[in-house]
Amino acid sequence: METRNIVIIGPGRMGLGIALSFALHQFHVRVVDGKSRSSAEYERVKKKTKKELRSHLKFLQGLNYLDESPEAVLARVSFQEGLNEAALEGLCIFEAIPERPDLKVDLLRRISPYVHRNTIVASTTSTIDLKTLRKGFAHPERLLITHWLNPAFIIPLVEISRTDETDPQAVQWMKRTLKKVGKKPVVLKDSPGFIIPRIQALAMNEAVRILEEGIATAEDIDQAIRYGFGFRLCVLGLLEFIDLGGLDILYYADKFLSSAFKGERFKVPRLIEDKMKREETGPRTGKGIYDYRGKNVDLLFRRKHRELIELLRKMEPPGSRPRTRSGSEKLRKN
Repeated sequence: METRNIVIIGPGRMGLGIALSFALHQFHVRVVDGKSRSSAEYERVKKKTKKELRSHLKFLQGLNYLDESPEAVLARVSFQEGLNEAALEGLCIFEAIPERPDLKVDLLRRISPYVHRNTIVASTTSTIDLKTLRKGFAHPERLLITHWLNPAFIIPLVEISRTDETDPQAVQWMKRTLKKVGKKPVVLKDSPGFIIPRIQALAMNEAVRILEEGIATAEDIDQAIRYGFGFRLCVLGLLEFIDLGGLDILYYADKFLSSAFKGERFKVPRLIEDKMKREETGPRTGKGIYDYRGKNVDLLFRRKHRELIELLRKMEPPGSRPRTRSGSEKLRKN
């Protein structure tokens, strides 16, 4: 258990993305195929898996994002067929099989007898809660969810979901380990949809409604998201964005949209109602969702503006940046 061994059950897209994340950071990874196959089928899967990993690594190498050869990284990835004690020996086991509760519960039931008492088991589900998954596992204190976003070897965020049964040390170990491989872990209580899928689903549904109502073309909707909504969120968290804009802006926008569209879709959240009553509307009042007391608000805004400008420069094609004219100092586009 002293080695840097990580076990991944499932040689699919998510499993390979996780395997690559760890192998790129000097961890030894064992990809286990727990599905019943003939020897010939297993060899085909193994060959396909290696080819896909090598393709990803060559892609990273082409972008100068790889400090060593693809073969050196691949040397830290091994493959094994079948679920047994030897195959499952490692610091952590990531379950990455298809998103079906029956399959995941059955797999957890099958591996329970072989899992070492110190090994943490993490499901990579994006929808199934721990209450459902724990039915198949004998040690719920060592079971948690790590929701990775595709492509797993690129996207920094990993959501760690836990229950009151989960050992806090298991959560802390997972956070530390994910940080070692360059990830940005966040911890949340077990809840349907976690953080990202809940917010994503609402935003995506609204984008589709705007399209089906004929308000704008698909191209213009995506352009608006890419260069407006999404652009700002590269620098600001969504709750931070609410604060800096002012909670009162969201409050009155929700009121108007609720009246315009009826129903619960744009109902003002209770927390915003409470903040408005206490006049906690953002940095200028000292408190919003975050506490700004004792902070230089002007400096805070200036720092965020600087980050947006730096991001804008990275997005602009060569020669497209506005320049200043001598004398008038007015900006014009080339």
